[in-house]
Amino acid sequence: MNRSTFGKKTLNGQRPRVDRFIVPREQFPELCRKIRWGASDNDTDDVWYSKYLQQKKYASYLDEAFGLEPMKTEPSQTDDDEAVQLWPCIPRKRRYLSSADSILDLPSYSYAAFPELLDWSNDNILVAALGRNYHKWSWRTQSLISQGVTDYEIHCCKFDPQGKLLILGTGLKSVEVHDNAQSKCIERGMCSCVETKPPYCSITAVDWSPTGNSFIMGCSLGMLSAFSRTSQPISWCQAHNSAILIVRVSPDARYVTAAAVNDDLVYVFSWPSLQPVSTIKSDWTIKALTWHPWRSALLGIGAVSSNLQTRVALWDAPTGKLRKRTLSRNQYCLDAMLFSKKTGELVLSLWNTFEDRGSSPPKPCSQLVVLSDPETMVDQWGEGRHGLDRVRTMVFSPDGTKLATATADEDLIIWNFLPEDKRKRKKSCKRFSAIPVFLDKTCSGVSLR
Repeated sequence: MNRSTFGKKTLNGQRPRVDRFIVPREQFPELCRKIRWGASDNDTDDVWYSKYLQQKKYASYLDEAFGLEPMKTEPSQTDDDEAVQLWPCIPRKRRYLSSADSILDLPSYSYAAFPELLDWSNDNILVAALGRNYHKWSWRTQSLISQGVTDYEIHCCKFDPQGKLLILGTGLKSVEVHDNAQSKCIERGMCSCVETKPPYCSITAVDWSPTGNSFIMGCSLGMLSAFSRTSQPISWCQAHNSAILIVRVSPDARYVTAAAVNDDLVYVFSWPSLQPVSTIKSDWTIKALTWHPWRSALLGIGAVSSNLQTRVALWDAPTGKLRKRTLSRNQYCLDAMLFSKKTGELVLSLWNTFEDRGSSPPKPCSQLVVLSDPETMVDQWGEGRHGLDRVRTMVFSPDGTKLATATADEDLIIWNFLPEDKRKRKKSCKRFSAIPVFLDKTCSGVSLR
């Protein structure tokens, strides 16, 4: 069967039926949901769990009927800021994450060792890197517009903030800078690691500075290297001994943070000099790092504990405070985490490992959860359903109204995250969210403070 990248798919066609005449029970959402509620004997207070949400809604109804004030949880003595909102947010008033706009095909994505092979440019171009080829799909025309090729297998990719350049981390210590309009390599950068004999390192994580004047890459030997827009080396440092899983430059271009594969440490460096600033130690395996778009340096850390509990920590770089919360008492694994640039909400991709082990044969059971704070779930998709496989990575559209997710089942699902905003906005916006306070040193060779 021939499969094409970004080929159209249907959600109901992912799972073959057990019998050609009898419809499987999981095809009936209401029956499936009723069975699911009664199947678990463990009490839970997960903010995205349907039974918990119903109980919370009924309790609020009784409080309003009897004129009672809702109960407030007392702040913990170990954390003085527990009652304070952990991140700034303008939550939605109704749910929008209920339907998929498009379902496309990503052949061979399930074989990728690193998940960040998907990105959405500022000019509404989606790129998917598969093997040595990358494919670009236009949201405006709803079609595949061009393709490109690299010398070695691609492990990660990222558009610059203007959407003019595309960097691709490949094997043999090299990162390729491609022109987006021509889909052609124009520059190459080499990793600064000391390994000079085969097997060479591979570039496993990349990210652009918010100004687009420079970028950073991490390799499979734990080296971080900063380069200018023209692939000229700026600085480098040895962050870890194993492969770098993720790197992120802060919105104010002051910090860069990194985490290694299967590691419990988060490393924070100054940008672009890569001088050590701090190290955040935890007892959890780091899965995701994301900076809040509205704060100068508020880092969200997503992790999974040894007993498969999802936890989220917020680290404020200026004050050095770290606040952490356990989001679930059940076995939910976190795969991806992202702040919405438009609303400030936190989007989580959760994998229910308990459901996976309890079914034979295993059935995918994944959820997308939108949180306005650790106690409030404002939107959700996937609870009580068995059609969505685990989401390995996700990116927002330029206007923040669409969410593209790449699943382990080789599906690219584009969700309706928010309604389209048809209001005309000023292009020359000078708010903090539009330009960083601290610019890169590479913009003019000096530090502007």
